[in-house]
Amino acid sequence: MRDRRGERAPSRALVAGSLILLAILAVGAIGSVEAGGQLRAAHARPAPGAFVLDAQSEWVVAPKAPKSGGSAPPALFYLALTARGAPAGATVEVILYPRLRSRYAFKDVVRNGPRGSPLTSITPIPYDSLEPHPRGAAAASLDLPVVQTASTATGTRLGLACAPPTGAGTCTGVYPVVVELQGSTGKVLHRFTTFLTYVAGRSAHPLELSWIVPIDTPVSLSPHPSGPTDGIVPPGAADTSALEATIAQLRSSAVPVTLDVSPETLQALARAGPGGRAADAMLALLSTNHTSDEVLASPYVPVALGALAGAGEPTEIVAQMAAGATVLRHFHVVTAPGPSPWVQRGLVGDDIATGLATVGANQLVLPDVNLASTPNATSAGTWASTFTLTLSHGGSSASAPGSVPAAAQGSSASAPGSVPAAAQAAVTDTWLDGQFTSLRNDPALAATQLLADLAMVHFERPNTAAVRGMVALPPARWIPNPVFTHVLLGSLSQNPVVEPVTLSHFFASVTADGARQLAAPSSAPVFGRTLARAVSRARVRLSNFDGAVPGHPSVVSELDDMLLATEAEDLTPRRQAAGVAAFEHALQAQLGLITFQKSTVTLTARTGWIPVTIESGAPYTVIGTLSVSGNKFVLSPRSSRRTVRLDHATNVSRVDVLARTSGDSPLDVTFTSPNGRLVIARGLITVRSTATSVAGVVLTVVALAVLLVWWARTWRSGRRKRRLRRADELGRRATAP
Repeated sequence: MRDRRGERAPSRALVAGSLILLAILAVGAIGSVEAGGQLRAAHARPAPGAFVLDAQSEWVVAPKAPKSGGSAPPALFYLALTARGAPAGATVEVILYPRLRSRYAFKDVVRNGPRGSPLTSITPIPYDSLEPHPRGAAAASLDLPVVQTASTATGTRLGLACAPPTGAGTCTGVYPVVVELQGSTGKVLHRFTTFLTYVAGRSAHPLELSWIVPIDTPVSLSPHPSGPTDGIVPPGAADTSALEATIAQLRSSAVPVTLDVSPETLQALARAGPGGRAADAMLALLSTNHTSDEVLASPYVPVALGALAGAGEPTEIVAQMAAGATVLRHFHVVTAPGPSPWVQRGLVGDDIATGLATVGANQLVLPDVNLASTPNATSAGTWASTFTLTLSHGGSSASAPGSVPAAAQGSSASAPGSVPAAAQAAVTDTWLDGQFTSLRNDPALAATQLLADLAMVHFERPNTAAVRGMVALPPARWIPNPVFTHVLLGSLSQNPVVEPVTLSHFFASVTADGARQLAAPSSAPVFGRTLARAVSRARVRLSNFDGAVPGHPSVVSELDDMLLATEAEDLTPRRQAAGVAAFEHALQAQLGLITFQKSTVTLTARTGWIPVTIESGAPYTVIGTLSVSGNKFVLSPRSSRRTVRLDHATNVSRVDVLARTSGDSPLDVTFTSPNGRLVIARGLITVRSTATSVAGVVLTVVALAVLLVWWARTWRSGRRKRRLRRADELGRRATAP
């Protein structure tokens, strides 16, 4: 009979040993719930820095037997540990479990810890007796020999029990390893689960990995900016430092990666100080060697491409790409030649087809949760192939993949191609991506679990002739951890079962496997119509303002950055709407720098000229159209509308007028953009006319003449009537008896 440490019990003690073993198992069963709960709790909520993995052998290569015969020497499995505050007498025990058979089993071990009987465990070693870490990065380290045979219950050997007669002879694979920190009484104080990857040598068909490294920080908008430069809130010092460290690590590594750079973040790094500017410079150097690293063409901020396309905003998509290309050129960052694949982090809908046509991309990377299930995705293990993504709902004018012309990255002109019916696509694995942020208190262990996961995918189909591959994309709002990045980059270099490649190489080499479709877009992101109209109006106003300020002053690009930042996919609709309102406020503040001087002008004659004074507080030249109107004035075409250039703080224009009447009359003045579509300033000038017009004099004389004639005729008529009355009276008297 064989107990948990692989020892054979003496034949005479068989019955007694069995009874003892049953008793032990019973006690274990009673405590299994508690122990399992403790194990899960240890995985879910590790004490910060109490007992962590600092480094380990990410793979162990099976030793070759010497040519002279004899057994092969054991391979070594290296562990570096830190146990802060370990009590006196604490020990470390390492427990090895059987090789995992499926990725499903691997996920279960990561979530809940290994189950079943272990293969072997080492004799607990006093923590204080462990060798110091040679690089000084951890408190202690130990080397454990790994053999293919079963090991005894004592010593430090880890026996895989895969060699005949105890095993089937298949040793390569991924083995769970539990590392425990125990007290002096044997009580488990802390534990974690790592993995031992055992390989026979470098695989002839390694799993290709395209690691997309996002160089970005979450977009945050100021609700009440004091000016265009304050519209986007700069990232925190911790985020900036993490990005700077990551770029430096990528620069010093030869591992091929694909960089998804947010141009807005590059600007933020440049404003962060010397460290940020140095990071931008290192990123520019990284981008020049397309054989090892590549930079994707990116919008100014990460956007939901399908949502913008579905809202009917192709102009904004083109503006995003143009602004992104401009910023990348400014920092000397070179993008990969040809149309870049589009990487979408969140959910997508059918409108992604229109978006791909607008940016000129025919390759798409999207999360696996966007796809409808297919038999191939489950029957052959983990999906590790490219495929044709059917975009049948993208539009009626569909064309084959690759027929979409590449949009000019950096040109404001847009001529979107026909909507594609399909695109070459690859998925990011949700489980794999989640491991970037799974263990924040032990980043080295998180990186190790990610590498073991990739090895598990490789061992699902290790000898296939088809090239298999996976895309790794950290979740949104991922803050790079230098330890995690160091472990991952160091272990991907010369990895025997995983080959890192760029995304372009991935699409060119990984075998395609049929066609897939999008799942029902029930929760795809939506760019609301109301918000889309507000953005469109803001874009028109900004375009008109741009036409009024020659020489491309920085304020235009700053306002453009504010507007583009409102479209970031990680902003809620409410924050996006607030961002548009803040943009309008900032633009109106610039327009408010142009004002008309209030004045009252007196005209002493019917004709004359009046001064129209425009005051400018803008630190740049403004060109516009001055329009003058008033219904009590006659204005020549030249006086009523003219082009004015504001080069000084006070700018006076002479306007010739003809007053129709005397007295006070208002004169409306308006200063607009050259095309007349943006009102920059309005004003009112009071004109006081004291001159009497000839027409008024003539009318007055005529009125007096008419009055005199009327009076004379009335007087003569009255006199005649009085004479007739007297004659009649005298005649009656003469004839009276």
